[in-house]
Amino acid sequence: LLMSETVKLSLEFPKSFVEELWPDETQASVEMKEAFVLEFYRQRRISLRRAAELLSLSYREFMDLASRHEISLFEYEEGWPKRELEGLQSLRSKAV
Repeated sequence: LLMSETVKLSLEFPKSFVEELWPDETQASVEMKEAFVLEFYRQRRISLRRAAELLSLSYREFMDLASRHEISLFEYEEGWPKRELEGLQSLRSKAV
């Protein structure tokens, strides 16, 4: 990721809010950036690889981070679990 062309965005929150959640502003900044990138990945607005690059993480490190935040690494089409269960039940009944 080339950092030569970056945009700095800022957010404003009451100091008391930040102090309740983080030990310092640096940690707040790191965790907020993670939260934004994770959310954009969850919405599939960015790829896993791009998300990892934005956070300066390896592919595997980002996968671990997403898992810790209970964000699926896979995108399933609607109705997929039901079809899979029906298929498994069909196989089971044939095996008996």
